[in-house]
Amino acid sequence: MRRILAALALMSTAAPALAACPANAPGEPLHWAIAICQQRYEADEIESPKMQSCIFSTAKTYKIDPAKPSANACAINLQLKKKWCAGLKKTGAADSVDVCVRSRDAVPEAVAQGGA
Repeated sequence: MRRILAALALMSTAAPALAACPANAPGEPLHWAIAICQQRYEADEIESPKMQSCIFSTAKTYKIDPAKPSANACAINLQLKKKWCAGLKKTGAADSVDVCVRSRDAVPEAVAQGGA
């Protein structure tokens, strides 16, 4: 499974670019999935079995396939950002999920750095 996710991460950086997503939900859906799992486990290490399982499961749930970029990637990014913002609200790091989702500044490091 570790090799599969490593390959997915590499493919996501090499995938052809889609139409630009709104500034409040930039990036690739796989990077948002990574950010959600990092938030869930409070860890940056994506190679751990629990992180890889989480990333794979999230990608499957949201039908993310870096080898086949989706025309609705921006919509997926917004769904994942809402989930990420809900996590921030739960921990008290955000006052409102809606304000967080609309904010251009509320972007996880994994997305801002291209999955790194």
